[in-house]
Amino acid sequence: MREWTDEFITDAQQELVGMVKDWKYDYGADDKACSAMLLWMVLKLNPKAEIDPKMFQG
Repeated sequence: MREWTDEFITDAQQELVGMVKDWKYDYGADDKACSAMLLWMVLKLNPKAEIDPKMFQG
């Protein structure tokens, strides 16, 4: 894995924003649905992650 430089973080953020824009376009998802999908991905990658259920409320 690459070092977490400012450039790496900026590139990752741009990729994530692009992915969310694709979801909105492809599936008609709104910000709440995209947030839920991202939180679901966190749980898939780290099942022990402690995510506040209030984060799913908009």
